[in-house]
Amino acid sequence: MSVQQGRVRGVEAMASILRRLCFVDIETTGLDPTSEEIIEIGAVFVERGIVTERRRWLVHPTRPIPALITALTGLTDEEVASAPPLESIDAELRAALGGWTLVAHNASFERSFLGERIAQNVMLDSCEVAQLLFPERASHSLDALVRWLNIGRAARHRALDDAEDTFLVLAALCDRVLQEKGRERLERLIFHLDGGDTAMCSLFEALRTAPSRPAEPAAAPELSPDGRRLAAHLARWLEAPAFVAAELERGDLLRIGCEAGRRAAGARGEPVAVAVSGGTFRELTDEAPALARHAVCSTALWAALDDRGIDERSRFARAYLTSWLTRTRTGDLDGISGFVRSKCPEVMPLLDSAAACRCDQPGCLARRSLGEEPCVLITHEHALDWLERGAPVPLLFLEADRLPEVERRRTQRALELWQLERFGGLEAHVTELGAALAAFPPGTVMMRARVSPEWHAIREAMTHLSHTLRAAPLGDERTKLLGRIVEVLEPPPPGHEVQVSPKGLVRTPIAPGDRVRRRLTRGHVLISSFHGGLSWTKAAPVGMPTERPGALLEWLAEPTSLERLAELVSRAGPVVLVAPSPLGPIAEACQRQGLTVSLDAGRASAVQLCEWRRDRAMPAGQTCVFYGVREWRRAVLSSNAPRVMLVSPTGLSQEPISRALQGLDPRPFTTC
Repeated sequence: MSVQQGRVRGVEAMASILRRLCFVDIETTGLDPTSEEIIEIGAVFVERGIVTERRRWLVHPTRPIPALITALTGLTDEEVASAPPLESIDAELRAALGGWTLVAHNASFERSFLGERIAQNVMLDSCEVAQLLFPERASHSLDALVRWLNIGRAARHRALDDAEDTFLVLAALCDRVLQEKGRERLERLIFHLDGGDTAMCSLFEALRTAPSRPAEPAAAPELSPDGRRLAAHLARWLEAPAFVAAELERGDLLRIGCEAGRRAAGARGEPVAVAVSGGTFRELTDEAPALARHAVCSTALWAALDDRGIDERSRFARAYLTSWLTRTRTGDLDGISGFVRSKCPEVMPLLDSAAACRCDQPGCLARRSLGEEPCVLITHEHALDWLERGAPVPLLFLEADRLPEVERRRTQRALELWQLERFGGLEAHVTELGAALAAFPPGTVMMRARVSPEWHAIREAMTHLSHTLRAAPLGDERTKLLGRIVEVLEPPPPGHEVQVSPKGLVRTPIAPGDRVRRRLTRGHVLISSFHGGLSWTKAAPVGMPTERPGALLEWLAEPTSLERLAELVSRAGPVVLVAPSPLGPIAEACQRQGLTVSLDAGRASAVQLCEWRRDRAMPAGQTCVFYGVREWRRAVLSSNAPRVMLVSPTGLSQEPISRALQGLDPRPFTTC
C-alpha cells in the first residue's frame, strides 16, 4: 500500500472511529469546584470525523477574575460583564449537549463543575485514552500531547481552542495506533475494560477493526562535523587517568553523548553507560538501548494481569499496566504514571507483586543485563547506585549539573503527616505527632535538642504510631513506614542531618555534591550544558562555551520588589517576564501598573509571563527579564532575545554574577 493510499484509508478510519462526539472544555476562576466558578464553555461537535459545529458560551461569575487566570486565558472582567450567569444558560446547555458522547481532557474536572447538566451524558476522557494507548510518554497533559503530536494551537487556554485541540489530539492518537502492525494490545485493553467504561471500549473496538495504514518514513537527524569531533573527544576522555568535568554550552549534547558512548564502547570492547536525567531517559528509550534501575518482572506481572478487576478503577489499572507492559522497552517501575498511581489504588499492589524477579524466562525485562548492548542509557539515580558500590562500566554523565540534587533526593528519607493519613486507625496518633512537630522549633535537629521535652514528645508520638502499625498485619507499605520512622528518629549517619517542620521530619544529606565527588574516579566523564554547573566537583572544567548569545546582557544590583519590577517592565516595553512560581503576585503587580499580562505566547500583551523551568526554551521576544531565577547562566542561554535583564527580589552581587556569566559580557544598570 502506498503512503497516499494509507492517508485515504486513515481518513476513512476516522469516520468510523469518531462517529458522534462532542469535545468540551471549560475555563474557570480556579480549580476547586466548591468555591470557584465557570467563566467560559467551549464545545466542538464532530460527526464521522468531521467538525459540524462549534459553540462558545461566556459566563458571568459572581466575583472578579483573578489576575493569573486573566493572564492564562485572556478573559477579563469587562469581557464577561455582559455575559449571562451560568444558571441562565442551563436549558441551552442541556439542549445543546444532550444525547452526545462528551469528550474532555481530564474529564473529571468538567464533570465536577458542570455537574447535573451533563450527568446523563456518556463521557470519554481523552487523557485516559492517551495513558492507555501510549503509557510510556512522560506526560499526558493536553499541552504535552499537542507538542508531541505537533498539532493544534498548544496552551491557548481558551475553552473553544482547547476543545478543538482535544479533538485533534484524539484523532492523532487514533491515527498513530492505525500505523501499528498488530492490534493484540487493543484486544487486551477491551478484555480488561469490558463491563466498565463503555465509551472507551467502543473506541478501542472501532480502532481494533479499522484498516491499518503505513507510517510515513522519518529521516533520522545527523550530527554536524563539529558534533562528531566533539563526540570523539568525549570518547577519549573516558580513558583519562582521573574523572573529567566539562562544560559545553550547546543544544545537541544528548545526541553527541550517545554517539560518544557508542564510539568508546567500540574502541574498548566493553559496554559504556550514558547517564541522563529521569525525564530525558523516558523520552529517549525509543531511540537508544536503555537499562532500567528498577525493572519489573514482566513474567510475574503478566500472570497477575490474567483476571479482570472488580470495579472500574481496578479495571483501568489492569488495562494501563497491560498496555505499559506491551510498549515499555525497559520495564522501569519509575516510568509508571504518577497520575495513574494516585488514581488507581490497585496499581501499587500489582507492581509490588512483580518487583522481585523469581522467573527463569530469558525475555523477562528484569533479567536484562549490561552485556546485551555496547552502549546503554541509564538514569542519574541508577548511575549513582553503581558509583556507591563501584561502577561496573565507564560512565558518561550528561546534564551532570543535576547530580547533587539527584543524590539529595536519592538518599533523603522523609516522613510527612500526609503519608500517615493514608492508613486507617492512626488518626489520633497523627494528631498527636502533628502537635509535637508544631511545638518543636523548625530547622535542623542538633544533638543537644534530642534531650529536650519537645523532642521527647515527638519520640513518644512516633512510638505510639509504631505500636499501632505493628498491631495490624504487616504488609509492604506498613513495613516501609516502620523503617522510615526509625530512619528519621534515630541519630543520622555521618554526612546527614534531620530537619523538622510542622509537616514532618526529613533526614537529608548535608553536602550531596561532595558525596558524589568522592566516588568519581577514572572512566567517569561529567558534562554540564552551562558554565558554572560543575563547580561542586572542585575540578577545573576542560570545556568552554561553544555557543555564546550576542544579546545585550544587563543585571540590577539592588533588591527589586514586585512594584519596582512592574515599573521596570513598563519602561522596558513589551517583555517576556520569566520567574519561578507562584506567578499570581507578579501578574497582580503588573495589572496594578496598568499592564496587560498573558501566559500565552500567541496573544499580544505588554507582559508575556512565563514560569521558569530549567529544561524549557524561553519564548521569543525583544526583551527578556528574568526575576528571581538563581540559575543565571542557564537562564541567559535559554533566551534568544536581543536584550536580557536579570533582577532579583534580594538583589544581585557583582562578584558571583561576573563569575557565573563569564564570557557573556554582563553590564550592571540602575533603575534610578
